[in-house]
Amino acid sequence: MKVAAVIYGMGEADRVDAILSALAAQLRREGVQLAGAVQHNRTQSCSPCSDMIIEDLATGQLLEISTPVEQSRGGCRLDATALEDVAGIVANGLERPVELVMINRFGKQEMIGNGFRSLIESAVARDIPVLTALNGVHRAAWDTFAAGIADTLPPDATAIEHWCREVLAPIPVAST
Repeated sequence: MKVAAVIYGMGEADRVDAILSALAAQLRREGVQLAGAVQHNRTQSCSPCSDMIIEDLATGQLLEISTPVEQSRGGCRLDATALEDVAGIVANGLERPVELVMINRFGKQEMIGNGFRSLIESAVARDIPVLTALNGVHRAAWDTFAAGIADTLPPDATAIEHWCREVLAPIPVAST
């Protein structure tokens, strides 16, 4: 099975998002067929949190998953309903040929069976390589979910790209 999780620490999420976004853009330029989602954060001057925008890697569509500032009750503002809607849209990317699925996060919603969890499961069932990222505080939940089949990667652009290149490498044809 070809599954990997980038494990990062507190305060590293934005950097990991940037690494995954840049890698996805590079792979698309090279013609790699991607599905999944990467996250782009838009800083708000009136809030300590950023607006969270998901990019559907199959279509390039940008989708908001934040609760509007005026509706938030403090803290960061993930709109769980919007995330579910976006996960459904992004899952449509598996209806075409896909070489790699990238998922910006295995977080609280995925731990309880929501968010992008079913997309990850579907990709694994189809034997499509999956790359995701998670905060180290969610490591135990990831390990339970992944059941020992996943590689772990540091939050390092070179290591992440190397893993992707390995799973995307063509399988050599056996000579007879």
